[in-house]
Amino acid sequence: MSQAVRAGSRLKPLYPMVTELSYKESFKQWFERKSLADYEARVLSYLPFFPDSDGVREAKTLDVPVDAKGNKIHELYIENKQKAPEERHLVIVHGFGAALGFFYRNFNGLSLIPGVKIHALDLLGYGLSSRPKFPSLDVTKEEDIHKAEDFFVDSMEAWRKERNIDRFVLVGHSLGGYLSSCYSLKYKDAVEKLILVSPVGIERSEMSLTEINRPQAVQAQDIARKSSPNIEEELLQSQEQSQQHHQNVSDSASIASTESRNNDERMQQARTRPQLRKFLVKMWENHCSVFSIVRAAAPFGPKLVSLWTFSRFGAIEDPQELMDIHRYSYNTFVAKGSGEYSLTVLLAPGAWARLPLLDRLPGNITIPTLWLYGENDWMSKKAGRQCVSEINSQGEKSAKFRIIDGAGHHVYLDNPTDFNQSVRKFVGW
Repeated sequence: MSQAVRAGSRLKPLYPMVTELSYKESFKQWFERKSLADYEARVLSYLPFFPDSDGVREAKTLDVPVDAKGNKIHELYIENKQKAPEERHLVIVHGFGAALGFFYRNFNGLSLIPGVKIHALDLLGYGLSSRPKFPSLDVTKEEDIHKAEDFFVDSMEAWRKERNIDRFVLVGHSLGGYLSSCYSLKYKDAVEKLILVSPVGIERSEMSLTEINRPQAVQAQDIARKSSPNIEEELLQSQEQSQQHHQNVSDSASIASTESRNNDERMQQARTRPQLRKFLVKMWENHCSVFSIVRAAAPFGPKLVSLWTFSRFGAIEDPQELMDIHRYSYNTFVAKGSGEYSLTVLLAPGAWARLPLLDRLPGNITIPTLWLYGENDWMSKKAGRQCVSEINSQGEKSAKFRIIDGAGHHVYLDNPTDFNQSVRKFVGW
């Protein structure tokens, strides 16, 4: 296990000499594949308390039933055995295409909180959770968008009841942030505090199915396009680019910022690669999953995925650790398609929410919220600031906004130390 994992420290940009698998290695990995559970265990073994306790912390994986059809939510449960003055439940939800193991660099630091009980979940249809058929839905109907949300939200609530948890702090990244918001709106009594990590689905646009502020959204669509999330960056931004630090950024929840900074942010987020965008948009409009390409690639799949994993996790110093993360990622991506098909229902091409959170959270979310973005995040920070401002203008000043230095969209991975500190400070444990 590398020193960086033990300490939960910010990754150093020591990049591997190779940038992708060879064809020979790709074929070898495809033919010698083991179960996804095996690769998850390899990733979690970098923790000093998994599978064996370190005397203070214990961890185990669970498969929690959530309905009469036999569907289950897969969970990593970590418990700090030290005494605490109150129940401390922290639930962590991953983003699109990911799984609970992507947070492996955060579990060590967060589990040092006395008495904390961490519940890292694989959303229904992802990771090692059950992967039922995702329903066929009409993206032009608001009620069908809610049905897509409820596919995840209701299974999370069933998980909570099965685990007999009263209230918890909820952390959600990207699509998991969007779904965590939906959960908090529907099951308000269950969530104590909400932490949204570079959430998708914030902006208003002409793609919205809601009528709130529709005229303003349509009038502002040209500006909005320039500040919309540049989703291609998820495929093309390396960890080196994510961890570049340019300037000091304020932790203030204030929305006030200089015009220069806003212009710089718009320029960064408006970068496009036309050929890739056209290709992705065509797939999106036809409700095709990008992971179907990886599955169809068969023995070429591991090589294809390595172009992303070796770049996105490129700061990992230990070659074996990097390979373990790569294999975990690949086998997560090629598992039976299910929850991934929600993306084109919940979001229109370009990652525009069909039911944007800017129309739903202000005035309805009453619990404290923390919004975290990476300094080099391709997700729109401007939209996050606006939502924080609107939430605070309609009630108690309970929403806070922070930018994490030297991090991209995967904030928790690029700068785990600052991410963990921000979470601990906000929850007050």
